[in-house]
Amino acid sequence: MARGGESLNGFVDSGCTIRGELEFETYFRVDGRIEGTVRSKAELVVGEGGTVEGELEVARCVIGGEVRGTIRASEQVMLHATAKVWADIQTPALVMEDGAFLEGSVSMEAKTVKKNTIKAGTPS
Repeated sequence: MARGGESLNGFVDSGCTIRGELEFETYFRVDGRIEGTVRSKAELVVGEGGTVEGELEVARCVIGGEVRGTIRASEQVMLHATAKVWADIQTPALVMEDGAFLEGSVSMEAKTVKKNTIKAGTPS
């Protein structure tokens, strides 16, 4: 289940293929194949039998299957032990279980943190 109790928005079952663009609102699971672009401000789960080739722009990406392309996640990318990823990844947080495979570049930039700073000699 997705974080925060989000309900399943849709899925691609094994034996099914989607080619093109996919956009969803809450939580989407792939056990089949997607070729193209996936966009969402929510969570994408690629199951152990799932394959995604293309560009992913999501908040969270949980991978147990295969991904080839580019992953841009605004919150987190998690690679389970069964994950096989050939991708360039941009995310503030990357979690990899022992056994996960990753080939590509990883760019991690912390989310913008608002800091309250006071210069020396400045009254508070």
